[in-house]
Amino acid sequence: MSEKVELPYPTTPTEIGEHTVSFITSGVAAGGTAEVQADQVKIIEDAGWTVDGPYDGEFTPSLQGTLIEQAVLRGVDGIILYSIPPETVPAAVKSAQEAGIPIVCSFCQPTQPTEGVTLIGETAESLVTPQIPVILADLNKDDATIVVVRFENNTVEANTSEQIRLIEEQCPDCKVETIVFSVSDLGKPTVPAYVNMLREYPEGELDAVIAPFNPAATSLINTAEQAGRDDFRIHVTFGDAEIGQQIESGEHAPLLAGSVIESPIFKGYAIVDALARVFNDQEVPDYSNLPGAPIMQQNAGEYLNDDGRWETDEMKAKFYEQWGLSD
Repeated sequence: MSEKVELPYPTTPTEIGEHTVSFITSGVAAGGTAEVQADQVKIIEDAGWTVDGPYDGEFTPSLQGTLIEQAVLRGVDGIILYSIPPETVPAAVKSAQEAGIPIVCSFCQPTQPTEGVTLIGETAESLVTPQIPVILADLNKDDATIVVVRFENNTVEANTSEQIRLIEEQCPDCKVETIVFSVSDLGKPTVPAYVNMLREYPEGELDAVIAPFNPAATSLINTAEQAGRDDFRIHVTFGDAEIGQQIESGEHAPLLAGSVIESPIFKGYAIVDALARVFNDQEVPDYSNLPGAPIMQQNAGEYLNDDGRWETDEMKAKFYEQWGLSD
């Protein structure tokens, strides 16, 4: 945890120009998505581009595909997808390709490379590889019982599979179980699956739960605290600003222990940089394997700004330098 995570900044200049780009996201109801969308839209607009949208494709591929098709008909210069893997909307992606409209897709892993689509974000490997050793060190127990929470999303499922594989590899005597957090559980203060889990694992029989993102963690915290339970540790994957601040301040400790954070701010700049280079027929830096940073209370302050976001003082300046813009 003492190792500083480095982000891959661009090192060659590109022209930003003036463009209109459509921003289409999946599941604004999932906690953190709305704030990610707002942060990235602001970065795009500050760079001088016009944002068509943003539009919420909810959790429905047919709606997401329709929004992409409509953007194609409006003749936008580029399309930004958030958490909409290209293979789930193949006909709409093909329409954009045939119209010569480039697509960048953030938080879209795992996916096979798709012509005309530039991936921006973390892989399951880059995100959870540093997470599991932190969780196991935090537990310091060779036969821990760990529950991994699943969610019906390609990216989350890839993370879950990698987490289970790494735990089994690094702690062969640990017991790993899974439960499901569903779309219908979003926004609920308590979740039946969590109630059943706490009943199945009474005090002293559960060591840790890995939640896939903020709403799943928040519901679990509420359920556990209402039951008077703080005997296990909660670690979050894709923890948002609120979770990060709670970890840094010690709120919900010792229950809420840690998270792996990503930088939507960095990805906002990477979206602009990647599209600009595609527009200019330049090589695009590899933004498809961005690192995650594991945080606990001990090191959260090294990454989080006052708003709970991972944003360094140099982030904007380093991109603007390559874009020829004044900070």
